[in-house]
Amino acid sequence: MNKPDKQACVSRIQQQTYGLRVTAAVICSLFVATGCSKKTEPPARQQPEPESSELSRSLDSIASENGVAGYAIGLVAGGRLVLAHAFGEKELGSGTRLTTQSVFHWASVSKPFVATAIMQLSERGELDLDARLVDVLPDYRTSDHRHGEVTVRQLLLHTSGTPDVEDYEWDQPAYDDDALRRWVLDESPRDLVFDPGSDRRYSNVGYEILGLIIEEVSGRSFEAYMKSNIFDPLAMTDTTFYYPDVPEHLRTVGHHGQTHRRPIDDYPYNRRHAPSSTLNTNVEDLARFVLALLNGGELDGARILENATLDDMWRPRWTEQESPLRASATGWVVEDFNGHRMVRHFGSDDGFRSALLIFPDDQSALFLVTNDETTPTRDIALTALADLFAAESAGKQE
Repeated sequence: MNKPDKQACVSRIQQQTYGLRVTAAVICSLFVATGCSKKTEPPARQQPEPESSELSRSLDSIASENGVAGYAIGLVAGGRLVLAHAFGEKELGSGTRLTTQSVFHWASVSKPFVATAIMQLSERGELDLDARLVDVLPDYRTSDHRHGEVTVRQLLLHTSGTPDVEDYEWDQPAYDDDALRRWVLDESPRDLVFDPGSDRRYSNVGYEILGLIIEEVSGRSFEAYMKSNIFDPLAMTDTTFYYPDVPEHLRTVGHHGQTHRRPIDDYPYNRRHAPSSTLNTNVEDLARFVLALLNGGELDGARILENATLDDMWRPRWTEQESPLRASATGWVVEDFNGHRMVRHFGSDDGFRSALLIFPDDQSALFLVTNDETTPTRDIALTALADLFAAESAGKQE
C-alpha cells in the first residue's frame, strides 16, 4: 500500500478540531508562557537507530529560519529510541555546538520525577497518599485551618489549594542542604486559594512540599534520593537536581529576546525550588526514563516502579470542565491527541522551554527542550509528531 504522506499528516493534525485545540492550547501556550558520590560504570545504553536525516533537516530548517539558539529532541517509536538530535549552540556566538549529551534546564518536567519518587515511597508502604500533610510534616504550620484537610494526593494533583511561587529568586540562589526545608516551613506562601479538593490550580509550592516529604520519609536530601532511586538505577549519568553537579562542558545557556536574542542574566537554579523546577538532564538520559516507563517501570533489569503503580499514576483523577478530554493524573496530564492517549508535562522558565509527551498505547514518545524562549516549539513538535505517526501508520499498513 502507499506510504502515508507526511505533510498530509501535519495538515490533518493541524486541522482536526480537537487536535487543533490540543496543539494550539497545549503545545503552543505552555511553551510560550512566559554533595555528589562517584559515578559507577553504567550499563551499555541502547543506541538509537540512525537519525532520520530528512526529519532532522526539516526540524533544523524551522529552527534556522527563526534564528533559534539551540534545541535537542528525542523520539521513541515502538518502544525504541529512534531519534536523538541536537541543533545550535550552547550559547550564541560561543561556537560550541550542542550535542545530545548537552544538559538543559527542563523546568516543570521535574514534576513527573517527583511524582515517581512519591509513588516509590507509597509502594514500599512508607507513605500513604491519602495521609494529611500535617501528619506527614508535623513541623508545617499555618494559621489557615484548612491545611488540616490537605493530603499528599491533593498536592500531586494540584487540588490542595496551595498557592504558587511569586518569585523564584534565580538571582539569589540558595545551595545549602537546608534550603528546601527552610523555604517550605518558614518562607513559602501558606494561605490556601481554595478549599482542599474543591478545585485545581497549578502549584509549584505544592511540589516543593512533596520534595520535603521525600526528605522527611527517606531521611535523605531530595537530590540524593532522586539520584540513588531513579537516576543511578536507570544509568542517567548526566542527570541531577543539583546544578553545581553539571559538568561545565555539558552546561547550556538560556536565551531571551524576540528581535535580538541574548543570554539570560541568571541560570534558573535555586535549591529552594529544586523539586518543582530544577531538573537538569539531556535527551539521551531522558530517553532512559521514558523507555523505563513504556516498559512498565523497568529498564535493563532495573525497576523504578511496578507496572500497576505506573498504571495508577496515569489514571485520570481530575477532569477539567472546560476540556473534558483532558484530566489531571498523578504528576501528569492525560488527554486525547488525535485518537492517541497522551500523558505529558511541559516546562517553562527563563531562557528555556521543554516538553515530555508519552503515548503509552503506541509505545512512542517525544521529548523536546530548547535554550531559547522564542523557539517555535509548536512547529517543531508538530513536524516531529507527524513523522512519528506517519511512520506508525505505514507500519500498520504494511
